[in-house]
Amino acid sequence: MKRGLVIGFLLFIGLARPNSVQQTYKPPEVASAGDVYVPYQVVLDGLFVLDVSLDEDGRIQEIDGLRDPGSMLDAAKRSVRQWKFQPASVESKSAPSRMTVSFVYCPSNYGIGGPVPPKHFSPVLPPNQSEPSDHGNYVPVGVLSFAYPEYPVNSVAWGSVVVQLTVDSSGEVKGVDFLHGTEIFNSFVSDALKKWRFQAATFNGNPIKSKTVIGFAFQPPPSS
Repeated sequence: MKRGLVIGFLLFIGLARPNSVQQTYKPPEVASAGDVYVPYQVVLDGLFVLDVSLDEDGRIQEIDGLRDPGSMLDAAKRSVRQWKFQPASVESKSAPSRMTVSFVYCPSNYGIGGPVPPKHFSPVLPPNQSEPSDHGNYVPVGVLSFAYPEYPVNSVAWGSVVVQLTVDSSGEVKGVDFLHGTEIFNSFVSDALKKWRFQAATFNGNPIKSKTVIGFAFQPPPSS
């Protein structure tokens, strides 16, 4: 009887261990971010999504384009390379990881109405690692749907806003931090974010709380 209880206890510990390891994983985040680089006007679809690979010191190792509607990918990569990242950690030890970063280059406002997302938008989901590393298999946040922010009426201002979102294990946004703001645009970004939907990040197949960053670039209306 006692032997059976011991075996049962050990099996319980073995089953519980993945959850305890799960709780010790801390995803990466952006420590600081600056302006979003915009080399020229965006006319149509302006959502770009990057999969940024980081080493154990938070240095960028690789940037893959998960969504690239054309022409602005290099500008997005140039912007993100100026940022500083806090690396992920496993059991309080820094570890390589990945992070989803999105850029929204708002199409110009022609006074007819605000820009709308593509009619047949496909969710942008980072792929699983083909071979999980010693630090586990972490898959960052996915973008299920998005919305463009409105542009201030009768304004010719331009600028950018960069926000870092805390996305919980159910995909809900639980916090918004402004890493770089432009006062006239901040409230428009906050309103637009209420319409975004996300897929939670996972660690070893289990949904977890994590961070994702979105940079919004605003262009002035085209001159008449």
